[in-house]
Amino acid sequence: MRVVHIADTHLGFQSFSRMDEKGRNLMEECIYRDFRRAIERIIELKPDAVVHAGDVFHHVRPRIRPLCVFKQSLESLSNAGIPVIVISGNHDAPKSYSALSPFYLYDGMEDVYIAHRYRYERFEVGDHVFHCIPFCFTQEDYLEEFRKIDMCGSDVLVMHGLVEALRDQSMNTVGEHIVSDSFLKSDFSYIALGHYHDQRRIAQNTWYSGSIEYFNFNEAPQRKGALMVDLSTGEVESIGVPNVGMRVVELDCSGKTAEEILDLIEEKCGEDKNKIVRVDLRRVNRAAYRRMDQRRLSRLASSMFCLKIKPEYDEVGRAEDIKPPERLDLEFMRFLEAEMEKIPNAIRQDVMSYGTELIRKVIDRRGTEGMDASQ
Repeated sequence: MRVVHIADTHLGFQSFSRMDEKGRNLMEECIYRDFRRAIERIIELKPDAVVHAGDVFHHVRPRIRPLCVFKQSLESLSNAGIPVIVISGNHDAPKSYSALSPFYLYDGMEDVYIAHRYRYERFEVGDHVFHCIPFCFTQEDYLEEFRKIDMCGSDVLVMHGLVEALRDQSMNTVGEHIVSDSFLKSDFSYIALGHYHDQRRIAQNTWYSGSIEYFNFNEAPQRKGALMVDLSTGEVESIGVPNVGMRVVELDCSGKTAEEILDLIEEKCGEDKNKIVRVDLRRVNRAAYRRMDQRRLSRLASSMFCLKIKPEYDEVGRAEDIKPPERLDLEFMRFLEAEMEKIPNAIRQDVMSYGTELIRKVIDRRGTEGMDASQ
C-alpha cells in the first residue's frame, strides 16, 4: 500500500504585507494555489491513500475561503478514488469543548476520515489500520489515548506534535505538545508526524513530511514538500511540490558605502524575483546604512515577492569613514532663508516652526534599525 504523507498546510495564513491586484494578501493566495497544485500532483501519483498529519488550517476559526479550498481538494481526491485520513493539529483545534471544530463541516464525505474530537480514532483503509491521535488538551491525554491502540500487524500511527529529540526546535505556539519517544514504536509500519515544518526522518519508520510552504525566515534552510511511503517495504520518497521559495542572503558590508551596498543587494537578489528574501547586512556602517537610497531599494522590492533588510552594525567601524548625510533640518532652514521673501509675513514663523518640526520627525524615522523594503 502506498500513501502520501503531508502536513502543516496552514490554509488561511497571511504574512509579508503584500497584496495582489484584488487587495488580497499575496502570501495567502499563493498558499491556496500551491495547495491545489500539490493535490493535483498527488492525484497524478495515484497513491492508495493520503495522510494529513495536522494543521490543515492556520486558525481555529477559519474564514469561508480556506474552508472551501479544503473541501474542494477533498472532493478532488475522493473523485479520484483516493481516501484521505486527517487529524487536527494545535493550530486548527479549538482549545475548549465550548467551541466547535471546523472539521465537523466535512462529516459524511465519502472516503474522508477525520480525527478531531480530542480522542483516539482508528480507521481501516486499504490493508492497513490508521491509528489517529489528534490534538489533545494536555500532555497526559496523549498517553491515555495511545494506550487505547490495539495493534493488528499492519498499523500506521498519525500524530501532531514535537518529538523529544527536537525539543530545542520548539516553536512556542499555543497548544504545542511533546510527542514522547515511547510512542515511536518499531511495531508500526509507519509513523506520520505533523507540526515540525522541516522534512525530517526521526527513526527508521518515523517522519515529519514538513510543510509545503515557508512561513518564516527560520525555515529558509528547511526542506519542504510531501512524502510517498510504501508501507510494504518501508521505502520513503520525497516529493517536490510547488511553493513560494525563501532565501536568506548574507552580505559582508565592512567598509562599503551606501551605493556599494545597494549594488551588492541588487546583484545577489536579481534572480529571486518570485521568492521571499531577507538580506542580512553584516558589519554594516550605521551612516552608510542610513544613506541608502530608499527609492532605489523600493524599486527593487516592488519587482520581488518580498524583500526584507536586516542590518548588523559594525560598532567598531568609525562613522567618519563615510561622509555623513547633510542634516535635513539645516538644509530646510537654508532653503527657507533663500525663499523668505516669497512667504507672507503673517505665516512666515508658522511655516518655519512647522516645517522644521516635520523634518526632524523624518530624521527620527530614518534612524529605524531595520526595514521592510516591500513597504
